[in-house]
Amino acid sequence: MLTSSLSYALNIKGLPYKTEWLSFSEIEPKMKELGLGPHPSSIGAKGIASIAYSVPTIIDNGKILTESFAIAQYLDKVYPNTPALVAPGTAGLQQAYLDTVFRPLVNACFPIICYPIFEQCCMAPADSEHFRRTREEWFGGVKLEDVAPKGEEKVKEACETFKKHLDGIAGHVAANGVEGGVLISGGETPNHADTSIAAVLISIVKLMGREHELSRVILEHPWAGKFLQVFSKWE
Repeated sequence: MLTSSLSYALNIKGLPYKTEWLSFSEIEPKMKELGLGPHPSSIGAKGIASIAYSVPTIIDNGKILTESFAIAQYLDKVYPNTPALVAPGTAGLQQAYLDTVFRPLVNACFPIICYPIFEQCCMAPADSEHFRRTREEWFGGVKLEDVAPKGEEKVKEACETFKKHLDGIAGHVAANGVEGGVLISGGETPNHADTSIAAVLISIVKLMGREHELSRVILEHPWAGKFLQVFSKWE
């Protein structure tokens, strides 16, 4: 998901780039090869938080950075004549938005999409082992096959919960007071919070298919559907 956020960021800025795709099991060796250390927060942690190496990561003129928010700030600094993702004075607010809005949004959808990610994105046995171990730890030892809500009513409840998160974001956008606006930034170009949320929504639709209940919640939502239409120009 967050790799999509970086792609959006680079496309918004009009910066040329080359993508090197890595499987789950290839990430740690590649990061070590680049000389990157583990995330400090991963030490002693469990589940998702225990993942010491992650993407997105960029190499730009010999500079190596990881973590999407830090990358966005770097791109703004090094390429000041491009649209800003983290405008001056907004870093704290955007970080707070990621903590209080973006992460709960991800938590609301992840039980539904977790096993499809496992089925579709694990390219080798090492990928499957890594993904299963870290995600099952995150879900308290529950097997991946049992993480998703079961039964029509449970799925409906999960989708309703996810929709409430979208409704909340729509309310924030409306509070900007921009007629016809759909961006969290309130401007003509997205900020980092916009790209992060767009990456989650488009990843769900691509992973689950447009006819899945969760995808329909997104595509039929008054704000989210328009939001993704706007973002299509930066795919």
